Amino acid sequence: MRPLGEDIVAQKGSDATEQDRMEAEQRGFEKTMSVNEAKPLPRIWFFSAGAIANFILAFIMFVIIALMGVPEVTGGLVSVESLTANSPLAASGLQQGDIIESINGERFASDDELIERLYALNGQEVTLGVVRGESQEAISLTFTPEFTGAPAVNNTYPLVLAVAENSPAANAGLQDGDIVLRFNGEELTGITSLQTLTREHLDQAVTLSVLRNYAEELDITLTPRANPPQGEGAMGINIGEAGLEQNLGWVYLQGEKRELVSQTLGGAISYSFSRIGGVVNEIASIPGRIINQTADPNSLRLTSPLGISQAGAVFLQESIEQNQPGIILEFMALISLALGLTNLLPIPALDGGRILFVLIELVRGRPIAPEREGIVHLVGLALLLSLMVVVLLNDIANPLTDLLR
Repeated sequence: MRPLGEDIVAQKGSDATEQDRMEAEQRGFEKTMSVNEAKPLPRIWFFSAGAIANFILAFIMFVIIALMGVPEVTGGLVSVESLTANSPLAASGLQQGDIIESINGERFASDDELIERLYALNGQEVTLGVVRGESQEAISLTFTPEFTGAPAVNNTYPLVLAVAENSPAANAGLQDGDIVLRFNGEELTGITSLQTLTREHLDQAVTLSVLRNYAEELDITLTPRANPPQGEGAMGINIGEAGLEQNLGWVYLQGEKRELVSQTLGGAISYSFSRIGGVVNEIASIPGRIINQTADPNSLRLTSPLGISQAGAVFLQESIEQNQPGIILEFMALISLALGLTNLLPIPALDGGRILFVLIELVRGRPIAPEREGIVHLVGLALLLSLMVVVLLNDIANPLTDLLR
C-alpha cells in the first residue's frame, strides 16, 4: 500500500501518476488525488504523520511508565566503609559494606540527620534497619550510643577509592581506603576542596594528611601532575566523599534511597511531557556541544538496527532481572522519539526532506519538477544506505553492548 503517484522516496512523474489513477479507478475509487495535487499545508501534515505517530507512541509509553512508578528519592542511605574494633556499632554486629536505611523504623533524609538523631538518642537503645550483602538481606541491629563529645562540625572528607599504578599517589605510598584530612595543613571539606587545591598546586610538592585504617594519621608528600596520562587525574587517584564520625568509630559513604512511586494520571501526563521535552532539548544541544568540544564521543555514535537490537537485549534482560517493565518501555519510548526526530531532519529521502521541498515550493510559488525532486531523493537514499552499511559494520566490530557494561 502506497499513496497515489508515489514511489519509495518521492513522487512519480505525471505519466506514472495518471497510470496509478487509472488503476485506482478500476478498483472502485471514485475520487482520487495524488499527494502532489494536495495543497502545501495538507502535504506537510501528510509527510509529518509518521513522526507524529512516533511522538504519540513515546508519549503514551512515558505515561504508562509514570503510572507504574517513577524512581524518586525517598530517603537517605549510609554505607559502612570501615569500623574501629571497639566501636559500639561494630559490637552491635554492623559490618563493612552494610547499608543503613532507617533508625527506630523511620527513614532519614541524609547522613547528617542520622548522626543528629543518634546524638539525640544518647544513652537510649537504638534499632538500625540494615541491608546486607548482594542478597539485600534486611536485618535489624540494636545498640546504645554513648557519646562523650559533640558531633564534628564538618565530618565529610575525600576517600581514596583507587590508586593508579606508577602515579604520584602510588609512588608516594597513598593507598585505597585512605581518608584525606588536610592539604598542606588546610582542613578539607569534601571532594571539591581537594580538587580545587590540587589544581592550584600542579607540579608543586604538596603534603596530604591522611587517616589510614582508622588507626594512624600519616603525612604523605607528592607532586600533582599538570599533564597526567589520559584517564588519570593529577595525583592518579579515584576519590569518593566519605563521612568520618570519630565518636562512633566509623567511616561511611552517603547515598540516596530511590523507590518507584506511582504517579496520578495528571502527574503521569506532566512527566511524559517533561521527558519528551528533556530528550528534545538534549538532542538540540548536540551541535553546540560539538562546537564547544564538550560532547562525549560515545553519545554521538550512530547506531544501526543491529546496534539498537543489541542495546534492547541488554535493557530487556535488566528489565526482567529487576522485575521493572518500565526499563524496556523507557528504551522503546526513546527509540520511538529518536525515529520521529530523525525522520523530520531536512535530508533527502526522509520525510523532512519532502517537507523541505514543500517549503521551497511555498517560497518559489511553484513546485519543483517531480523528476528533479525524485533524483535528489534517490541520491539521498543511496547515501543513507551507504552510511547504514558503514554503521552496521561498526556495530558488528564494536558491539554497542561494550559501552553499556
